[in-house]
Amino acid sequence: MIVLTATLLFLTLIFAPIYLKADVCLFVKDASARIKIGVGAVKVFDETISLASGKLHCEGTVTTDVELMSIDKKSSVDLLKCITVEKLYLTVYNNFARLSCLTLAIQNALLALATATVCNMFHCQCCTQSLGTLREDCVRLRAMINFSVAELSFCLLKQGVRKWTHK
Repeated sequence: MIVLTATLLFLTLIFAPIYLKADVCLFVKDASARIKIGVGAVKVFDETISLASGKLHCEGTVTTDVELMSIDKKSSVDLLKCITVEKLYLTVYNNFARLSCLTLAIQNALLALATATVCNMFHCQCCTQSLGTLREDCVRLRAMINFSVAELSFCLLKQGVRKWTHK
């Protein structure tokens, strides 16, 4: 009975979804991004990434420089399949000094069209808005994503086997 209870508890923990809150702020003028990821109230990842001379300079949780040409685009496709996006909030902040009210209205209309398209295609909650600010222009993306340990483990195992068999 104890073994059965422990097995059921283990399977529940493996297949239970883990929810992450992602907050990405893209600064257009500086060509940089600020990424924060947390589980509940616990901050897991806080990174500032900037683009300089063909390299991504990462500073924060992981401090490193990554060459853009060395990034393997095919390796991350499998990992994205095990992630489910539940909520997506996109806010475009525009400086009042540079844009007119008509531009903000047109931007809101285009974002509403994009919201309807995303909601119909991906079946997740989506909200977009265009706001005026006195600070610098930026695009903020907040998302609630989930994954399970079993799906992530299976994807990593499949990717490892694929790389091992191609060598």
